[in-house]
Amino acid sequence: MTEEATVSRRKGLAALGMVLGIALLGTAAAPSAHAAGETETESRDAATPAGTAYSVTIVNKSEIDDENAIVFQQQPNQPSDVHSLAWLSKMCHAGTEVTFSWTIDYNFVWGQTGTLKPGVNYDAGQVIPADLENGNTVSLSYVDGGFEFGKPTSGAGSGSLDINQDDSVPGSGSPDQGSVGIGMSGAGTFVVPTQSDTGAGFSVTPTYYLAFGSYKPGTVVSESILTSPTALVFPDGETDATAVFDGKSWTITFD
Repeated sequence: MTEEATVSRRKGLAALGMVLGIALLGTAAAPSAHAAGETETESRDAATPAGTAYSVTIVNKSEIDDENAIVFQQQPNQPSDVHSLAWLSKMCHAGTEVTFSWTIDYNFVWGQTGTLKPGVNYDAGQVIPADLENGNTVSLSYVDGGFEFGKPTSGAGSGSLDINQDDSVPGSGSPDQGSVGIGMSGAGTFVVPTQSDTGAGFSVTPTYYLAFGSYKPGTVVSESILTSPTALVFPDGETDATAVFDGKSWTITFD
């Protein structure tokens, strides 16, 4: 499943975006079947209606006993200022399983932390609903020592989410710099450091990956540290998956 946008920066309203593809992360090469089916998958997922419920049960049949099962979203060739967060994360001991459930409902997020790197939590300060049609644009201000979203309005193109940071927002070099971005089902998925008088625009559909690691929810992830990250692609009409990890590879089936 793929999330798309473009990347540029300028004063006033800069476009920030992502081109997210289906790829295995880490040292293993992505199967050619993923590349061959990417266009079809993008088209199918773009039509997924808001509110659609999904779930994945992760079964740990490996000897890993001290890591979390993690669901996150990622892109190949990710810009250095775009940070993926551990979206869903829970301890999953050897011989146990955990189930994650979510809906295709987007949100705007900001956090207190502007210096973002793997292992650092963006420290969520506010999460508000976003609507791809009628609530797809929001302002971000810094008032009386704190960030604050305005009321979402329409204004972005259909299927896009825009964040307009006004000139009160602290940016690079300020000890008060924070982070801002988007999320899904009430939790952050991508954030960037805040910048004064700058905008961020996202054209979105979901992309999912599974892995084991030590990251807690909201923590900036690095695929190089994760254990066996792999793409989770729901076939057309399927919304529930079971993913079994045996210590070497994943076996994913759909209920």
